[in-house]
Amino acid sequence: MIERIGTAVYAACVDFMIRSANAFGVTYRDANAFMFFVLWPCVTAGLVLWRIAQRRERSRLQKAIDARDRPTREGITGTGAATGAPPPAR
Repeated sequence: MIERIGTAVYAACVDFMIRSANAFGVTYRDANAFMFFVLWPCVTAGLVLWRIAQRRERSRLQKAIDARDRPTREGITGTGAATGAPPPAR
């Protein structure tokens, strides 16, 4: 059962590559090389950069939350989250 599914998925992928190659007027080999040597590395690099940007944004937001909840000189927290008290009125 699994082997038949795997074979069907492989056949569909090869068929897609052949149709794509024909649509762009190149050979299957050229289309396959483009996908594995150009497209795949670019997508991977893009996802890594996106993840780095997300990590930086999360860090920035966490620092803002921590600064908001840090006690002030009067000993009152910014939102009361650290003490369980309600947030100050605005």
